[in-house]
Amino acid sequence: MRETNKYSNEIINVLCEAGDNGLPVRKIALHVYNTCNTLFAPVLIDDVNHSVRQWLNANSQSYDSLVRRCDKRGYYKINTSSQAAQQLMLQFGDKTTQPSHQEEQQNSQPEMGFLFDDIL
Repeated sequence: MRETNKYSNEIINVLCEAGDNGLPVRKIALHVYNTCNTLFAPVLIDDVNHSVRQWLNANSQSYDSLVRRCDKRGYYKINTSSQAAQQLMLQFGDKTTQPSHQEEQQNSQPEMGFLFDDIL
């Protein structure tokens, strides 16, 4: 990645979820805005949109860039031929296949029967 941006992780996450079809810049910016905007740290949609556009433009210039433009104008997707993107896809894949700590605790607890199971 050429330029670091405070929204770069969110942009990558949204594009990974979008898949091979990609997303338009305005939808990427809206997802990032909804993720990062909080009551105690509000952000302006115009600022997010500008940052997302700059990041996408800077990180889609070369053949081996992390993202690339789609056939449709204004659409971007993860560049699957990039080494960095392949590594990110593996990391995101590992996060979704590993059970969370809470799920492990639920699976390790024995199942308890209901109080009146034997009545029915």
